[in-house]
Amino acid sequence: MKKMLRFLFQKYQNVYLFITILMVSGALAGLLFSTFINVHDISQFSSYLNAVNASIDKYAFFLDQFGSGIAFVGVLFLLGTSIIGMPFLSFIIFSKGLQIGFSCALFIYAYQLKGIVGIFIALLPQVLFDVAGSFLASACAIQLSLHLMHTATSKDRLDLRKLFNYILSDVCIVCIIVLLGAYVKSTLVIELIRLFNLL
Repeated sequence: MKKMLRFLFQKYQNVYLFITILMVSGALAGLLFSTFINVHDISQFSSYLNAVNASIDKYAFFLDQFGSGIAFVGVLFLLGTSIIGMPFLSFIIFSKGLQIGFSCALFIYAYQLKGIVGIFIALLPQVLFDVAGSFLASACAIQLSLHLMHTATSKDRLDLRKLFNYILSDVCIVCIIVLLGAYVKSTLVIELIRLFNLL
C-alpha cells in the first residue's frame, strides 16, 4: 500500500503542486467571499444540517453520492481528453477549493466556536475523500491533456494502447476512492452530523 501511494505521488509530483496551489487559492477565495454570506444562507445551512436528524434513506443517499462522484470524475477525464481542457480543469479545481473554503466559513458564521468542531467532525471526513479523488483524477486528466498537447505539437505518434494502460490503474483507484467516499458520507458522516446537532 505504501509503495503504491509513493508511486502515485512520484508519478504526478509536479502536477500535485499545481493542483494544491489552485485548491488552496480557491479555499482562500471562498473564505474571502464568505463576507457576502447573509442570514438566509445561514438559515438554509442550519436547516440542511438539522434535516439529517430526520429519517434519511442511507442507501439512496449512497447511490446519489456515488453517482455524483463518478459524474464529477467523468467530467474531469473528459476534459483531459481535450487539448484545450487544461483551463477548464484548472477552473474546476479552483471551484472545488472555493466550495471547501465557503463551507468552512458557513460553519463558523452559523455556529461560531461550535462551527470549528463541526468542520472537524462533519466536514473534514467527507472533504478528505473528495480531495483525494479530485487530486488523483485531476492529476491524471492534466497529465493526459499535456500528453495530447505534446503529441499534437511534435512528430511523436500517439500510442493509444500505451496511454490507456498508463491511466487505467489511476481510473480504478479514483473509482475506489469515490466508492469509499460515498460509503463514508452515507454512514459515518450522517452519524457525525447527528452528533454535531446534539452538541
